[in-house]
Amino acid sequence: MASRGNPNTPSKSRRIASRAKVQRRNAVNKVTKNPRGTRKSTVLAPTSGPAALLSGKKARKVEKAKNHARKRAIEKAMEQEGEVEMTDAPKTTKSKAAAKDGDGMELDAVS
Repeated sequence: MASRGNPNTPSKSRRIASRAKVQRRNAVNKVTKNPRGTRKSTVLAPTSGPAALLSGKKARKVEKAKNHARKRAIEKAMEQEGEVEMTDAPKTTKSKAAAKDGDGMELDAVS
């Protein structure tokens, strides 16, 4: 007798034909089971593993960390270029500086 694993299962060619038939039907109905990253799919995203979507809380944490890292990188680059951010610079205008020079009338010099 011939050596066969399990005679009650469909043959390999029937399995391939059946799978192709199901894929054609799903392509018409636009149902895909592709994991995220391999193809853009709006249906059936994985709920665990590296391709899973982040939860709202985790997404906020990651965004905050990215913004902080970006700010640190900009500050480091500015420091290396020699640029310094002025924080406590006095605010003076030209009109106040001109008034202090004494352009006004002098009354005490008359006598």
